[in-house]
Amino acid sequence: MPELVVSLAIFFSVVLWWLYKKHDNQVSQSRAALLSDCNKVMTINETHYDRAGYAAIKGDFSGSSISLRLEVDNLTARKIPVMWLHIAMPREDKHGGSLDILVRPQINDVYSPSWNWNETVTPLSGWPHHARYMSNGAPPELSKIDADVRTLFADERTKELVVTPETVRLTYLIRQADRGHYLLLRSIEFDQSPIDSDEIAALTHQLRHLVSSLAGGYQNESA
Repeated sequence: MPELVVSLAIFFSVVLWWLYKKHDNQVSQSRAALLSDCNKVMTINETHYDRAGYAAIKGDFSGSSISLRLEVDNLTARKIPVMWLHIAMPREDKHGGSLDILVRPQINDVYSPSWNWNETVTPLSGWPHHARYMSNGAPPELSKIDADVRTLFADERTKELVVTPETVRLTYLIRQADRGHYLLLRSIEFDQSPIDSDEIAALTHQLRHLVSSLAGGYQNESA
């Protein structure tokens, strides 16, 4: 009898380990594929993965260089974990000026450079309330991007816009963890289906419009 108990314990341990590894592999594959639909709207030149298995890609979007990166934020207590999409694009003008617009700022927004920037910026009328406006020196000419800022932040899922002399970056709430899993089990479960490429294309079009506005004019999207 003791031998049978030991054998059953070993058997079930092996089965549980196999089920765990199978689930872990499925999760890793799903995470790696979250940006897989982007090849429908851009040419992907580089793909890298972080330690959690989430992808970061670089490529070409209708003639513009672009990078996309996913980041899971589960640092804020009593808040459902979220997944941020960071979209970055080089500036065309390179004329300098920096600006960070961070809405609903929290100290756990560790991806934001504004915590290390010292110059407060006065926003234009109609720009988001409950936002932190900072610059690392002098901001760009705000009137050039007035309409773009209004358009981007009209979507409540837009979290941050960063402008530096070299690049612009948009941070956007792309997924939220399953509320039931998190509240009952403290388990972080996201929808693991690939992110809609049309949604990414729409955000990228808006960001490219802002880049062109900074340079003094908007290039036609069909160019």
